[in-house]
Amino acid sequence: MHPENFRTAMLNALRIGPYYTPHLTNPPVQEWLIAARSGPGGVYLIISDTALPVEGAATSAPDDLSEQNSIVAILAEDRADALQFLMVRHLPATVTVPGRFFPADGMAELRKDGARMRLTAFGRHAHSRGSIDGQAVLHDIPHPAPNAEGALNWHFAAEERPWVGAG
Repeated sequence: MHPENFRTAMLNALRIGPYYTPHLTNPPVQEWLIAARSGPGGVYLIISDTALPVEGAATSAPDDLSEQNSIVAILAEDRADALQFLMVRHLPATVTVPGRFFPADGMAELRKDGARMRLTAFGRHAHSRGSIDGQAVLHDIPHPAPNAEGALNWHFAAEERPWVGAG
């Protein structure tokens, strides 16, 4: 059973590559993510990167993780073995995110593996920078993406880690 509402730290093996060739990626690097599920029936999955590096064997997440850029995905398949979510390019009107909204194309899958959750995802982004009311924002841009050489595709393979800061 997957919890409908949670906020947890995940150790992620991140692979990135060119926007137009998502099958070509660099070797994985480790990063911390914060994954949260919310909304009626847990319909939203928010995946956020953090600014803290992974140190050592990383059996537990650092206490002071915080969300920087947040991807929003909407529940697409509610299966017993895994939940599948579709990422969005436009923030739904009723949803707020910690950090900055990050428009994305892609999908995420959430599985329970014993006591831990596992998150796999792939997607790509391309956005322009702007500001609203003096706050930096990222805007969705049309296809083909202008300056696509600066945009990336990414693959996540993340596993939940104990985290004191989850509250």
